[in-house]
Amino acid sequence: MRVTPAEPAAGPVAPAAAGAACPARAGLRWAAWVLGGATILGAVVLSAWELAAARVPQHRAALEELIRQQTGLSVSFSQLGVRWGWYGPEAVFHSVALGEPGGRGALLRAPQLIVGLDAWRMVRSGRLEAGRITLVNPDIDLGAGAGLAGARAGGAGHEPVPSAGARLLSRWRDGRIDIQGGTLRWPRAGAPSPLTLSVRHAQLRRLASAWTADALVLLPASLGASAHLALQMTGDPARPAGLTGTLSFEGRMLEFAGWRALVEYPPLQRYLPQAGRGNLELHTEFAQGSILGADGTVLAQALEWRAPLAAAAALTVERLSGAWRLARLGGHWRFEAHALEIGAPASAPTTLSVDAATDAAWARGTLQSAPLPVVAAIARWYAPQLPLAQVALSGAVRELTFDWNARRPGGVRLRTSAQLENLTLATPARDMVLTGLTGHVAGADARLVADLQAHAAQLTLAREQRVSLDNLAIAARLAIAADGGGWQVSTDDLEVRRAQLSVTASGAIGAAGAGRQPQINAHVAVKDADVALLARLLGARALAAFGAPAAQLTAGRIASADLEWRGPLAAAQPPWTPGGTGFRGAVGLRDATLAGSDPWPDTQHLDARIEWHGPSMHAAIDGGQVGTFQLVAASAEWDARGRAMHLAGRVTGSAQQALAWLRQHPQLSAYASGLQDVDLRGDTLLDVDMLVRQPRERTRVTAVLDGAQLRAVAGLPPIDALRGTLAFTAGHLQPSTLTGQWLGGPVSLGVAERRETGVTALAIFGRGLVDVRQALLAAGASDDAQLAGNAEWSALLTFLPATDAGGPRWRVRADSNLIGVASGLPEPFGKAPGALLPLHVEVQAGADAGQLRLSLGDRLHAWAALSRSGELWRIERGTVRLASTAPTPPAEPGLLLEGRISRLDLPAYLALWRQIGRDAALPALRARLTTSQLIVGERSYPEVSLAAQASRAGGQLQLQSADFSGTVRWPAAVSGAHPALVQLARLNLAQPGDAALGAGMLAALAPAAQLSIDALQWQGHPIGRFDALLAAQADALEVSELHLAGDNEDTRGTLQCRDGVCRLQFSLDSRNAAATLSAFGFRPELDASHGRLQGELQWPQQAPTSLATLDGRLHMQLEQGVTRAGAPSAGVPFALLAVPALTKGMSPGLSFSSLTADFVLHDGQATTSDLHFDGDAEILVRGRTGLLAQDYDEQAWILRGEERLPAALRRLGPTPKVAAVWLSLRELFNGSAADRSRAALRLRGTWVEPIVTPAE
Repeated sequence: MRVTPAEPAAGPVAPAAAGAACPARAGLRWAAWVLGGATILGAVVLSAWELAAARVPQHRAALEELIRQQTGLSVSFSQLGVRWGWYGPEAVFHSVALGEPGGRGALLRAPQLIVGLDAWRMVRSGRLEAGRITLVNPDIDLGAGAGLAGARAGGAGHEPVPSAGARLLSRWRDGRIDIQGGTLRWPRAGAPSPLTLSVRHAQLRRLASAWTADALVLLPASLGASAHLALQMTGDPARPAGLTGTLSFEGRMLEFAGWRALVEYPPLQRYLPQAGRGNLELHTEFAQGSILGADGTVLAQALEWRAPLAAAAALTVERLSGAWRLARLGGHWRFEAHALEIGAPASAPTTLSVDAATDAAWARGTLQSAPLPVVAAIARWYAPQLPLAQVALSGAVRELTFDWNARRPGGVRLRTSAQLENLTLATPARDMVLTGLTGHVAGADARLVADLQAHAAQLTLAREQRVSLDNLAIAARLAIAADGGGWQVSTDDLEVRRAQLSVTASGAIGAAGAGRQPQINAHVAVKDADVALLARLLGARALAAFGAPAAQLTAGRIASADLEWRGPLAAAQPPWTPGGTGFRGAVGLRDATLAGSDPWPDTQHLDARIEWHGPSMHAAIDGGQVGTFQLVAASAEWDARGRAMHLAGRVTGSAQQALAWLRQHPQLSAYASGLQDVDLRGDTLLDVDMLVRQPRERTRVTAVLDGAQLRAVAGLPPIDALRGTLAFTAGHLQPSTLTGQWLGGPVSLGVAERRETGVTALAIFGRGLVDVRQALLAAGASDDAQLAGNAEWSALLTFLPATDAGGPRWRVRADSNLIGVASGLPEPFGKAPGALLPLHVEVQAGADAGQLRLSLGDRLHAWAALSRSGELWRIERGTVRLASTAPTPPAEPGLLLEGRISRLDLPAYLALWRQIGRDAALPALRARLTTSQLIVGERSYPEVSLAAQASRAGGQLQLQSADFSGTVRWPAAVSGAHPALVQLARLNLAQPGDAALGAGMLAALAPAAQLSIDALQWQGHPIGRFDALLAAQADALEVSELHLAGDNEDTRGTLQCRDGVCRLQFSLDSRNAAATLSAFGFRPELDASHGRLQGELQWPQQAPTSLATLDGRLHMQLEQGVTRAGAPSAGVPFALLAVPALTKGMSPGLSFSSLTADFVLHDGQATTSDLHFDGDAEILVRGRTGLLAQDYDEQAWILRGEERLPAALRRLGPTPKVAAVWLSLRELFNGSAADRSRAALRLRGTWVEPIVTPAE
């Protein structure tokens, strides 16, 4: 190639031209060079390809020799071809088999063997040169060769597979072998079939003594998923002692059980897990055939190591991950593991450091931040005789150190020390868990000392209801030993505290050998323990071991307790069951509660000391409360095995509550037959002696009564101050006598059992004296002094037990002659003192039904059917007849009252019938009565007949007499929305007091009533129809909608009585003033076409009705009328008009267009200052009218003609004062006062005889 040199530039523009031409020429030269080189290279390659292709058929033997030289193995194939591959020419052998020369079989078979020919070396040397060898899907059988067949068969004297493989590799010349796919068969000693691995890819290179290898194989299911190996070394594989290099292994999802089976070295096999899977990475460094160090990572789960002893449990680790490193330091090895996770993930990673001699003469190490369950499992695996299987440990080992030396004597070769944190002790089933502990464990070999501490530990027990106990302070030192297959845990100092609670224990628990029953020798002391808490902690089963009484303890405090337990320990049996067991102790109880069992009640506030020796229990009881009884003193002895019990004690309490409890438990009737039917109240003292022994029990009870109360029958007043003694032996009541007070008089009772109609009955015979007034008060009546005196009585009460024909029954017969009783009641109940009036009462009843018969001489007879509702008796149907003949029982439900009464108070009877209708103990009432005299307040009406009905739905009363007739109806609940209705057809009021009829009925029908009177009359004068709505609340009365409608007038108003004052507002409008005056009994001295009277009046609520108490104002206005003379017989003058009194005797009367006046009422006087009569004459009046004295004291001005008030003055007000001013002005201007005296008049005198004189 010729190169033209550059010429120098000429002139100023020459450099620019030369710079532009130079790059173009240089680019062309470089392109020519590249094209020429490519052409030459292509020619060389083509020549090599043609040369190789031409020589392949001629050099088949040379190719076979080439493979033999490269691998050291003999080769056979079926076909040979040449192709151009990615890296150059390739010789492709088909159906290849490689084997060791002289071997009996082929080590390798492959569909193809590709030899990459090195074209450049072939051009240079002129002979075949192999660049790389590729095996496609080979089947490699390492046990097929002659040298390996014995290894596969396990025969003696044959070369092992690794040694034979190393020897084969040493024959291989430099180069590279690639394996694509295929299988590898590895012979296993003692196994009928080899181990088969699937090769994904593999590569082996050699350059002189330098070796590199890389392989990825898929493992069988017994070994895992895959394995990746990488090797770099120098040396001869046939001489392992001279090898130097590194080896890496990476396994995925390895099955460690399969790998353990492959290891044929027993010392190493012991430490390999027999189960589990995971990933493993291993990097080793070796020199001169010795390992210098190794490191790697592991991630495994479900690991399990076989126990060293046949009877021990295997070691399991759920999870293991971390990085580790092994290094040789002089004469010992150091193993370090960092960021270990053993078991569940922990807050701090676990670290492990171990130093060990190369000859295994000693080893020592440190473990930090390790999970305690794993460490405990390793300890149990290493020393299976320790009782660690009976406790589940959790927490963390902050630091554990160990030092093992084979040169030490036995028993001290292994020294350990561990600091424990967050320690949790639990049973294997975790039904008891203790958390919050710290501890330190130290020892040698199988003897350890554990110091446990806690300031706020928590104990949790899995019961039917979870029990949790916190804030426990614990201090304990435990000595743990395991010798000769046995074990022992002992302590001299174990203490647990919580607030006031203190528990101390000392002793030992152990077993002489594996499978032997544990023995216990322990002492426990307890102070200030809560019984309920202790019961929840121990459980019902543990308390039941002390017998039924202990199992029933539910509350209280254990002041102190001591127990000793020596002998075999059997968890499923009571402590005294095994032979040779010593179990004794004592407990001091304070304020305890013993749960009762039907029928016995709970025992509370129990103070006792319980001592036991084996199953024999004794309790000395200082006090307590049994149900409602106070336990004074008692003692109890029982056998914890339930054989016998003896109880003796004295209790005090309420007899009523005791009998109520006896009635609630009929099965106890054998202890006191018939007594459960008696209502006895008050304090009593009971001495009880009971021996419970199968098949019978013996009981004796004595009850002392002092001030008790007896209610013989429900509904009767009680017998008070009852004293005496009741004795029961073997369930039978002994004859007893009691004394007491009943209804103000003494009473004597005899109580005994008696046989009646084949059954045992309880009979109570009584005799005494009764105060009648006390009897009335006890019955709920008022003390109105109409009954007085004393009466003797006698009665027999019999309680009959239940039979097959029916339930329990009782019967009472009572009699009294009532001598000494005085009665001021009306017939038929009136009686003089000393008169004989026999009273006889008979009642027969069962549990829920009965009959009553009553007679009062010949005056009254009654019969009633009774039914019981709770503690009260209700009359279902009955008849009360006010006659000497016996009544006939009614067929329908209800109470019939019939007869004649001489005197009947209507308001009282009306209130009584309403009360009877509301009473749930009484049926609906029907009454048919006649009375000679009906009393309403101070008014009486003769010969009145009454017909009444009353029930819970309401009632009705019909009244009929000559003076009035009417009907009263009331609903179940009287209210403003539903008032009672009082409707009278007619009522004649002769005087204001006659209004008591309506007022009395309305008072009995409170709080609301609607009153209607169709024809109301005043002193015989009809005044129209009257309607009003009354509402009464406490001390307030309100009358609204008051309306009186007459023929010529209409009156409306309201009335309120509140805070001691009654206020009336009314308005009366009249269309005929004369007729209105006549209707109300006044003289018709004035007539008007329209009149109005309005007023606001008030008077004291409690004062008697009188005009003297009236205060208020009245306004009167009349229009278009005339005055006229009235006859004296026509009635009383209406004095407020005044003008008729001034014009008395005038005929004809004065006509007027208006008459107005305002009055003030006070102290019985009506005062006006503006009465104005405007008509034929103008009359102005001022003064007073006496309402009580019925007199006048007034002054009037009469103006006529020009003297009449002008219109301008009328606008100022037509009053007498204005009239006087007007007359004075006229006198001043006219100069004459001659007729002034006739214009001013003075009105005095009475209403009947008024006196009119000139004013002074």
